[in-house]
Amino acid sequence: MSAAERLLAVNARDPEEIRVALAEGARLLDLRWARPDRETRVGDLCLGVVKQVEPGLDAAFVDFGDRRSGFLHVGNVHPGYRDPGADPFAVAASATDAAEAVVGAQDAGEAGAAAGATAGAAAGASPDPGARGNIAELLAPRQRLLVQVLRDPARGKGATLTTYVALAGRLLVLMPSLGRAGVSRRIEDAEERERLRALLSPAAEREQLGLIVRTAAVGAGAEELARDWEHLLWRWRAAGAAGACAGGPGLLLAEESAAVRAVRDLYSGAVARVIADDAAVARDLEQFLVRYRREGAAAVEHYSQSRPLFEALDLERDFQLLFRDRVPLPGGGSIVVHETEALTAIDVNSGRIDQGSLEETARETNRRAAAEIARQVRLRDLGGIVVVDFIDMRSPAYRKELEAEFQAALRADRARVKLGRLGSFGLLPLTRRRQGTGLPRPSERACHHCGGSGNLAAQHAGALRVLRRLRAAPAPGRVRVHPGVAEILRGEHAPALAALGPGHELLADPQVPSGEPVFESGGGS
Repeated sequence: MSAAERLLAVNARDPEEIRVALAEGARLLDLRWARPDRETRVGDLCLGVVKQVEPGLDAAFVDFGDRRSGFLHVGNVHPGYRDPGADPFAVAASATDAAEAVVGAQDAGEAGAAAGATAGAAAGASPDPGARGNIAELLAPRQRLLVQVLRDPARGKGATLTTYVALAGRLLVLMPSLGRAGVSRRIEDAEERERLRALLSPAAEREQLGLIVRTAAVGAGAEELARDWEHLLWRWRAAGAAGACAGGPGLLLAEESAAVRAVRDLYSGAVARVIADDAAVARDLEQFLVRYRREGAAAVEHYSQSRPLFEALDLERDFQLLFRDRVPLPGGGSIVVHETEALTAIDVNSGRIDQGSLEETARETNRRAAAEIARQVRLRDLGGIVVVDFIDMRSPAYRKELEAEFQAALRADRARVKLGRLGSFGLLPLTRRRQGTGLPRPSERACHHCGGSGNLAAQHAGALRVLRRLRAAPAPGRVRVHPGVAEILRGEHAPALAALGPGHELLADPQVPSGEPVFESGGGS
């Protein structure tokens, strides 16, 4: 693959995980990850029925067809539900000031796995909570609602719901209760904002539905925007038709599949190729992308070779690095990432100093580190407080230069990032809102094989790499793996290992890194 070629690689043929990577050459630029056996319901649109109103919590519990009732906070209840007999779709499509808070979001639909997460969070942060009333004034038992899932069930609690609907496309987000065409604040060019608003305001007024223009729409033409809008209208009307036939609570409109969601968020006109290793997924992506590609652009490629896709594209090593603390820098030096409950600390190490002054070495290492840290923060989906310990520099000009370059590198991030100032000790803080891209978090439990220096996320990723390589092997063989990886393969993945047939031999070797199995025979390289 050309070093300058940008592509989307969709690894979806393995039953254990789905990985979608935006890459340039052998370098990952962005990533989405999901487990098919833990498919999220975030973004699903459902007909709900109020089961219980809890004034003490200022919330209600809603049956939406799941095994456990969902949690609906008063901040996520449309004021139109004050009328207990109101039609749920009519309420969802009625404009309300509470939905205006969504326009203040950094980019609607990109703060989580679905646009609804942004919509609900913003609506819940309405500037005048008293104006919306308490939960008992808004809802009553057995009342029918149109709800969208904001968060999946967790720790014994049901899903979190909202009545502020948001359906995400690649360029637009349909938000019925917004009542107008809004533009993401991340689109800063005044002329472009006005152009997009002028193109889309008539459509919003004609349909009496709201929408928000996403940052991906910058430079998009009228025809491309219209196709996205028509697709979203079709989905909204399909949900309405399902609601008209529904006899009780349940799913009306499912969010797009994990692969389509990922490509929806990551695809742009700069992408030269989209390649998927599963034929059905390739067909789904082709049907989705046909609305957005420029004339003459290549269709989605189906990769049918036995070698794992990320290995063939030389992306696997970069992926496995995401589970390591230490990341090497080009030209020498490294960064070390430590995630804790309170914050994430990132340390910059210079490595060997062969020539030049300490100040110049610090400057060059810091500049390389700034670019890599911005990439790792994005790929690992680090959230909350992040503190970077750069190598200290005395020169005010060098310090100012570093701040500017780090700020520029962070602009590629779709998440909301707020950067502090470089302090006198070389510490630079930032805050970032996690995107919910799905990448497994490092385990809080220490690895008993390495005395605490490893993490279980790395071992799980390594185990899946072994399975992919063994499936591609032409014959059984022997593979040396980290002891933690061997334990996971013989335990959690024993059925998958058995399905490969007899003859494969696992050798536990503590000297082998979690993500770097060594294939000694059998063609698994």
